[in-house]
Amino acid sequence: MVVKEMPLHENLSLENRHGNAHAVPASSNAPAATTTFSGMGRRYSVSLTTAVLLASFFVCTLLAVGFIVYNFATCGHLEAAPGENIICTSVHLRNSKHSKGASGGSKYDRDVRLPTSIQPLKYNITLEPEMSGNFSFAGSVQIRVRVLEDCYNITMHVEDLNITRNDVAVYRALPGGKDGWEENSLRIHKQYLVGAKQFFIIQLYDKLRRGTEYVVHIRYTGIIKDYLQGFYRSSYEVLNETRWLASTQFQATDARRAFPCFDEPALKANFTLHIARPRHLTSISNMPIIYSNNHESLANYVWDHFAESLPMSTYLVAFAITDFKHISSGNFSVWARADAIKSAEYALSVGPKILDFLQSFFGIPFPLPKIDMIALPEFQAGAMENWGLITFRETAMLYDKGVATASNKQHIASVVGHELAHQWFGNLVTPSWWSDIWLNEGFASYMEYLTANAVAPEWKLLDEFVVNEMQTVFQLDALTSTHKISQEVGNPQEIFELFDRISYAKGSTVIRMMSHFLTDTVFRRGLSKYLSEMAYKSATQDDLWRFLTDEAKTSGLLDSSTSVKAIMDTWTLQAGYPMVKISRHPNSDAVRLDQERFVYGNSSHANGHPLWWIPITFTTADELHFDNTRPTTWIPCTKTYELNNRNLSTAKWFIFNIQQTGFYRVNYDLDNWRAITQHLMDATQLDQIAPANRAQLIDDVMNLARGSYLSYDTALNLTRYLAYETNRVAWKAAITNFNFIDSMFINSGDYDLLKNYLLKLLSRVYNEVVDKDSQSDNENIPLLLKRFEILSMACHLGQQQCISDSTKQFQNWVQAPNPDTYNPINPNMRGIVYCAAIQYGTEHEWDFAFERYVKTNVPAEKELLLSALGCSKEPWLLYRYLRRSIAGQHIRKQDVFRVFAAVSTTVVGQQIAFDYLRNNWQEINTYMGSQISNIHTLLKFASKRMNSKFQLAELEDFVRDARWAYDRPLQQILEQVDINVEWMNRNYNSIVKWLQREAGTQPT
Repeated sequence: MVVKEMPLHENLSLENRHGNAHAVPASSNAPAATTTFSGMGRRYSVSLTTAVLLASFFVCTLLAVGFIVYNFATCGHLEAAPGENIICTSVHLRNSKHSKGASGGSKYDRDVRLPTSIQPLKYNITLEPEMSGNFSFAGSVQIRVRVLEDCYNITMHVEDLNITRNDVAVYRALPGGKDGWEENSLRIHKQYLVGAKQFFIIQLYDKLRRGTEYVVHIRYTGIIKDYLQGFYRSSYEVLNETRWLASTQFQATDARRAFPCFDEPALKANFTLHIARPRHLTSISNMPIIYSNNHESLANYVWDHFAESLPMSTYLVAFAITDFKHISSGNFSVWARADAIKSAEYALSVGPKILDFLQSFFGIPFPLPKIDMIALPEFQAGAMENWGLITFRETAMLYDKGVATASNKQHIASVVGHELAHQWFGNLVTPSWWSDIWLNEGFASYMEYLTANAVAPEWKLLDEFVVNEMQTVFQLDALTSTHKISQEVGNPQEIFELFDRISYAKGSTVIRMMSHFLTDTVFRRGLSKYLSEMAYKSATQDDLWRFLTDEAKTSGLLDSSTSVKAIMDTWTLQAGYPMVKISRHPNSDAVRLDQERFVYGNSSHANGHPLWWIPITFTTADELHFDNTRPTTWIPCTKTYELNNRNLSTAKWFIFNIQQTGFYRVNYDLDNWRAITQHLMDATQLDQIAPANRAQLIDDVMNLARGSYLSYDTALNLTRYLAYETNRVAWKAAITNFNFIDSMFINSGDYDLLKNYLLKLLSRVYNEVVDKDSQSDNENIPLLLKRFEILSMACHLGQQQCISDSTKQFQNWVQAPNPDTYNPINPNMRGIVYCAAIQYGTEHEWDFAFERYVKTNVPAEKELLLSALGCSKEPWLLYRYLRRSIAGQHIRKQDVFRVFAAVSTTVVGQQIAFDYLRNNWQEINTYMGSQISNIHTLLKFASKRMNSKFQLAELEDFVRDARWAYDRPLQQILEQVDINVEWMNRNYNSIVKWLQREAGTQPT
């Protein structure tokens, strides 16, 4: 799955998650004789007589309600008490060893693994959705199971479904795979719903015998809601007519919202689907339709019957019911709105090429008979890898040449590659539990660079890996509240928290590191054997280590004393990453290497003193070998290591971590930093250092200063060389790091010093990108992206030519006779032009842009306009924009996060976004689907620039008053702001003094 930092949503209900109605206390006038009780921090009083009468009435009501519930209520109103022994007698849970996670809670609440007694084999699912009106659906599921341990209970997952007692049956399966029915039915003793765990439990009178197969048959109903999770609905407009569609998003724990199931990734089974749909619509699913027939009772409905799937996990089941059109190439099809289907041609052209590359890379054919890719107008994540039916946001699949940007084209190829890679890593072989989800997402994130390079090598996307993935996740992983790559999780909230940059970017980075130290040949052979041997099964990271170790030892890369597991466990089973300090020994050929965990804040807050197996590569000023990424040596999980190498000890300078293939930062003694800086300041020789290593030097030195491992004088001295730098990768690293300092300075009286210094550094590369003819370079994507990034920074810093050109181009658009059909602005510059025009414009420019957003049907253009609308300096416009985002008109739910992120990017908007969120978070939460992770995401945007004690106190007060669980995302938000405050206290004055010296002015 490609994540857009957009969490899943929980359904809104009049009941809380545990099925208990919220009590609303009533006030009363207390007479002299009272019985007093308290609750929720308030006290209430009633008379003694009234109390007795109420108690009697309460007891009678309980008895009556108990009788009604037991005999007539749906399972949605049943729940066992936490202490009641309703899980299978004498049967262990699949995994009861959970370290206490950031979400807290008791072990009972957190441990939501199913018992190991039952194994699902086949699902036969029937769905009849109503595609209008109340959007209800009726369903039935027959699950063939095998009993692995004698047991009285069948425990599965159910959420948000209505099940009545008479619609549940369990019977023995007949020989030959046939299902029995009444003659083999078992007597059901009780049925329970454990709301906190989302368990549905059938307790039987008769013991289920080990080795025997049974069939569980359940009929149920539900609602197709609009919360973008489970089986959900969305819509789009055609000539003012609303067109409804229904689709699915089940990862990680939402298949249970569409059908009762054993909703854990290791519990693979075969699925057969039967979907009833209105005659004018079409249904698609993981497998092809084998036949269709008229509905037996609904004249305008048709049944679609799908082929049985290969063994797969519940979260990979998918289906969609739409009026979309499709185009095909062989067994590859793309689906979209009729007026957007032409925009799917690029995805169709690149998809089969990527599939061919992956089949060759893994050495395993794609096992399904077809692949469908569908672009959905409303979709929470970027895309989802459902086996045989991949779902996308429209912006991740639809490309309109001449309208969309170069980055949009590159993004589509990358996302298609990511999701197709999942067809092997994730679908063919699936993690046994969510703690190893990084095996899915890390590999897919790494492979998207290889697949894009295979189909478009001219993009040079592999060169960008270090700045797009490694250097961005370095920042998150430098917090003490980060987590391990392979992290134990229990409940759905903890599972959701794992879909973050650690699993994706850090996961892909350590995989890239592994491919370099194993060599590409050994790495690929090990992967192929792993996928072949584990096909249609579930696996852990230890399984992968075993296959890679065998291949490495066969090839002579590893001796008998070590293994891939010994090396890689240090990277996946402990949080954070190392900094390696390199220092020369005086009068010796030895160079000393010391490792310690890199953190931004107080290192005493980090857990323990972790050590890593670290692959070491290096080159010197004399050698300049920047191509060999095979480790020269290793730091073997020790704090200090001495490297005897005369070439190092006598070199003018040396650089470690060639091409930044190792996931660690490097610090040097001051003499080496000065020598590197001196070399870079010579424009005739700076290219002797590889671009990836120039980006590494910038990112390392700036973050070493940010973490107080090095002075900002040393760091900023090195950045002076950027006045001669024109490489995009190096500049991307520089922009990222200066963006942080910019965000800390922008609300200060010394911001002009920073702004002037950065404009001076930009001068050469700015003139380079402006002088080139932007219209004639529309196919040179690296150049287009560099131009966009440099001009974006220049306009942000107030560069007059950039702002003047942008506002002039925007006015040309405003004055066009029909701006909805003619836009004279180069698509690749629109994001800059729109933002500058709105930032320096008035209500007129804002309203014009919003009207264009409403009227355009091009998804990429909608995203550009949404982001630009947050650039305004007018507080009332920003407040109005935030209010519109949750009003349910024009702006889709999936885009609420984009609106808040856009508003939060300016110094004016950041405080407005925080105030709006603080005052309206409950309304927002209700609109978005009552899952607190949505609020955490918005709070992350709104707090990013906070850097004063006052702002930290405001944030802490808000969090305390809201009474949220202190989970990991919230810890990270608070820690980041606390670090910002300390950074200002520690570094602001020294940076100002350096900038004053650089500007040739005296400190005031």
